[in-house]
Amino acid sequence: MAARGRVTHWLPLGVSLGLYSLATAVFYGSGLWEPVWVIGAFSLPLIALAPLGWMASIGGVLLSVGAGLPLLSPQGPGLMVVAVLVYLGVAFLARGIVRMLGVPKRTVSQQQRWEKGFYEVIFDNSPNIVHLVDREGSVVKRNKSSRELLGWGKRNALHLSEYVHPEDLAQMRGLLKRAFELGSAQGSVRYLSEGQRSIPVDLFIRRLSTKKAVVEALDRSEVMELRRRLAEEEARYRYLIEAAIDTMESGVVLIDHQEQILWVNRAVEKFFDIPRDELIGRPAARALEKILYRLEEPDVIRQAAHIAYKQGTSVEGITCVVRPGLRRERRIIQYHSYPIETEHYRGGRVEYYVDITRLKELEDELIRKAQSLEELNAKLREYDWAVAHVLKGPVQNIVGLVDWIFRTNPDGSLPQEVRQDLEYIRRRAEHMGKLISDILHFSSIKVDPSSFEPIDLKELLEEVRESMGSLLDGVQFIVDPDLPTVLGIRSRVEEIFSNLIQNAIKFNDKPVPRIEIGCKGLDGGHYIIYVKDNGIGIKEDYYDKIFQIFQKLDPKAEGTGAGLAICRRIVEEHGGRIWVESQVGEGSTFYFTLPKAPAAVRMEEGYVH
Repeated sequence: MAARGRVTHWLPLGVSLGLYSLATAVFYGSGLWEPVWVIGAFSLPLIALAPLGWMASIGGVLLSVGAGLPLLSPQGPGLMVVAVLVYLGVAFLARGIVRMLGVPKRTVSQQQRWEKGFYEVIFDNSPNIVHLVDREGSVVKRNKSSRELLGWGKRNALHLSEYVHPEDLAQMRGLLKRAFELGSAQGSVRYLSEGQRSIPVDLFIRRLSTKKAVVEALDRSEVMELRRRLAEEEARYRYLIEAAIDTMESGVVLIDHQEQILWVNRAVEKFFDIPRDELIGRPAARALEKILYRLEEPDVIRQAAHIAYKQGTSVEGITCVVRPGLRRERRIIQYHSYPIETEHYRGGRVEYYVDITRLKELEDELIRKAQSLEELNAKLREYDWAVAHVLKGPVQNIVGLVDWIFRTNPDGSLPQEVRQDLEYIRRRAEHMGKLISDILHFSSIKVDPSSFEPIDLKELLEEVRESMGSLLDGVQFIVDPDLPTVLGIRSRVEEIFSNLIQNAIKFNDKPVPRIEIGCKGLDGGHYIIYVKDNGIGIKEDYYDKIFQIFQKLDPKAEGTGAGLAICRRIVEEHGGRIWVESQVGEGSTFYFTLPKAPAAVRMEEGYVH
């Protein structure tokens, strides 16, 4: 009001002096002073509205009369007065207009700042990863969940190739292109954290403008790892404008600092069959009771919300069930409530109701499939065992029969050709027996993670060295003294090293075979162990084939070709992976990963255990 009051002084003063002085300037050269007096008379009421107008007019009159000249005389100070009045009229008029226009501008600016602060809270407090991206997918703004789950805590901008798995880059670009063309897109990709941990996510992309889009990522890693923990649904992100909030799949309730419902989106109407008009503008506690009435067990949320409202604390992910009704489906939802405390806005709350019905159905389905798969695997192992035993009996009989023939027919009593044929039969039968034994062994490899124990690899390799005895004579055998402690089944891990070391010796044509064993570092929660040799090497075409059971690069070589397949099976049962890098004629390096022990701590440089 004070600002508008000041305007009423400036504007009449400017108008009156402007009219008065303009008329004086127009009629000055013609000598027609009578119209000037008439206009001056009409402008006097306007001058009366502004005290400053009176002061300026009287001052001009006194200046002219004191000089002995008429007020509007074309000689002497009269011309000076005209010039002063023109200048003051224009200046005061402009000042009044500017000040009048400035008042609503400040009012609009204050409202915009309030709304900006409110929606930034919704954006930043989303339990999901939310990114504001450009057309290339580069992040220009990210929320708190993004920093917590992906890392790069001090960076607000990320390039597409930094946070999306390399194998999913093309798919991600396709989703972005579709979103900018159609307005929205959905899909699934894998994000990468700062530590290179793969995070499978469901994406919901919506276009905000021709150059910007908002990307919500729902973490699916827990769903894909049901053996370790049940997934916890993350709430949907909040859009920065009411129209965007209204299109969200999660229910959103905005509460102001007076604990009144400020806004409710359509998802709340859909979940609970409550018209939003019955909630908006009502006390938050009363509106919450309307929602709780439709839940199967409302007391848990009622108690948590009461404490949160009273103490200004948060409520994290309480799961409840919505009772079905005439226009209401049975749903499983999660309730989240957060206080709003930012530099732009303090007070109020934002609450989310996240529909996790489909997620729970997927969890149940995955559990059923896992149980069914386990039963099927058990039956297959029983079948393999039975078949192998059925085959092993006749093979043993063949070997026994050949041995009996040799015992009952001393040297010379059998023709040479017959003896050679019998020797060949025995060798092939013994080889078949080894194949059957490897089949039995391969099918029996099953690791129970609950039986994992810490394994000191340095200590384990000392035992492997002793068990191999003379096999390592003449071999330069080098073990890294700083090998870490891993988790696993000790006998199975020992078998991995034994097979790889035996292969390194068997397929080596150098005068002094060399074997190095060490640790390359960490891959997420797993150590990368390597066994390196200077042997004959492997062509790149066979990198995958050698890990298949009974695959031999050299048919004349001893063994069944099951060793590397067994290594791969053991590593995968430990939740790791195995691969090879090689140069023909220079040697091979086999890498495999094993989980680190709980006491292992990752350092900036290297690792300790």
